[in-house]
Amino acid sequence: MNRQERCILLGNGQSRLGLDLDYLKERAIVWGCNAIYRDWTPDRLVSVDIEMSDEIYRSGYCFENVTYFREWCRLPADAFDMLVRPEHISRQDIDNLDSFIHESPRPEGWDEFVMSGQDLDTMRGFREDHLRQFPDSRPEDIDRVLGDKRAGLWITWCPPTDKVIEARSLPGNTDYGFAAGPLQNLLASQFDDPKEVYLVGHDMWSETGDFVNNVYKDTDCYQEAGGSEVPPGNWIDHHKLIFDKFPDIKYYKVNPKSLDDGDRISRVIEEWRNTPNLEYMTHNELYERLN
Repeated sequence: MNRQERCILLGNGQSRLGLDLDYLKERAIVWGCNAIYRDWTPDRLVSVDIEMSDEIYRSGYCFENVTYFREWCRLPADAFDMLVRPEHISRQDIDNLDSFIHESPRPEGWDEFVMSGQDLDTMRGFREDHLRQFPDSRPEDIDRVLGDKRAGLWITWCPPTDKVIEARSLPGNTDYGFAAGPLQNLLASQFDDPKEVYLVGHDMWSETGDFVNNVYKDTDCYQEAGGSEVPPGNWIDHHKLIFDKFPDIKYYKVNPKSLDDGDRISRVIEEWRNTPNLEYMTHNELYERLN
């Protein structure tokens, strides 16, 4: 099987640490997500988080490398004053309103920008609703996802050309609101026409049980090391939808060890039982198969 017929989807679960990513890239089309760009360049990169996408773009990565963002609508410079207004952040009287505007530098000749964000009033409403529903939530976990710093406008000035593709280019002009991990699976399955897809570093759970499992924890745009494990329910459900949508593609969940029901990562996922086009394999078996 040639390289173009295989896709490897790299999640940022800690189980992928130590893998030879260059070796994998020689033998398959490799998709990555979010902060992996800081360390290594996949064939395609996916990000749906506003702050993370802004960081990636400002780094210059997208000028040379294919990147999928959730929303990427270029606007003319003439629209700036009409759109970047205080009432688009909050209808309340906020003393530090300027701190909610995150504008990138604008070099000469860059005459378009992308604007994204969440208004402060709505964000605070989400937080209040969540706390009513889950009163025992850890405050630091809530602040990371629904804190005031997550609100505001991100203004990103753009050069005449880049390699950004809007993820909402899927059928129906949507990306279905998927997180980056399942979304890379959907994009690869839809557009690369692979025969085989391998999920690597999509750990779902954390070996530590209570704490976040991510290669980039304790860095910008990520939870601190002591943050709570992210519930994997949506990831599991959305991957299952993709397996069922593309029955002619063979999917492999790649784990660090052999299957063990007592292991939090190298285990059969109950919701994926009776999925005929899904199998499990270990890291070593992946290397053997690609050799």
